[in-house]
Amino acid sequence: MGRELHLHSMVVHAVIAFAAVAAAAFALDAAGASFAGVAPGTWPLLWRGSLLLVLLCALPATVTGITERNHMYARWHGSHRAKLILSLSLLTLAACELAAASAPGGAPRVGSALGAAVVAGNPLVCLALSFYGLRISLGRQAVARTSYVPDMMKTPPVDVLVSAAAHVAERARVIEVMEEGG
Repeated sequence: MGRELHLHSMVVHAVIAFAAVAAAAFALDAAGASFAGVAPGTWPLLWRGSLLLVLLCALPATVTGITERNHMYARWHGSHRAKLILSLSLLTLAACELAAASAPGGAPRVGSALGAAVVAGNPLVCLALSFYGLRISLGRQAVARTSYVPDMMKTPPVDVLVSAAAHVAERARVIEVMEEGG
């Protein structure tokens, strides 16, 4: 049997990347800059297209985050709730930014509400989502500091992989849940 793909883990990276591209392209568009051979007229297409891709990728990222979470955890921890609220915020932000970008107006300004949302809002939400995502994927459900001390800092150093290798040949211990309670 092959390894199961975790779509959520794969899709969220695209959301973060497109949010960063949108922020940089918006700032360069507002400055009217040419950078790396990209003409100033190209930036609006790049930041608007990136915002659209943030929205289109954030939808499956949110849905797969909910469905994969329900398969792996028995209940919703605070980190999961925070990620859901942040994901819905990012979806709302991207939709509002696209609506504002389609309205007739002057040149984009970083100091405008749209500029602040694209250049600062989306990256900050993505940073918070990454923070909570790493908390969850590294096995921690709390925001509090950990009391963990790495084994390699002990004297003498302990390599967990060497310790675990001794147990590789053992048969797995299977607990039949239906028989345990009765």
